[in-house]
Amino acid sequence: MALDELDLAILDVLRRDARTPHAVIGREVGLTGPAVLARVRRLEESGTIRGYRAIVEEGGLRAVVRVVTRPTPGGEAAFEQLVIAEPRVRECFDVDGEDSFVLIVRCADPADLRSLLLSLRSQPMVLRTITNIALAVVKETV
Repeated sequence: MALDELDLAILDVLRRDARTPHAVIGREVGLTGPAVLARVRRLEESGTIRGYRAIVEEGGLRAVVRVVTRPTPGGEAAFEQLVIAEPRVRECFDVDGEDSFVLIVRCADPADLRSLLLSLRSQPMVLRTITNIALAVVKETV
């Protein structure tokens, strides 16, 4: 679906606050509330807007864990199932390059992070993990 300037402006407002009323968005982008609603519905139906969510500050440690795996029959699928079932793993990307996967994790404390890393490293296909702990959030886009 091709997006025009009005669609992009509406998406910009919704990225800042998805609870912004359609009439307020309309005033900002130069449309009526019903026109904004029609465009938002079209963006939802096309899959451009995939959903809305609450952003909850959870505390604890944020970390990026880079995982290097060795090729084993069924190994990657088993690893993917492990991270899908693991609630501390918030995001997992299958990547190209030296690393095999990049995980974004949230752990309660260093001991919890250690527990997660030990669990990951116990998998036969995992060669090593490289962990970076976030000290501060410089930019976060949801």
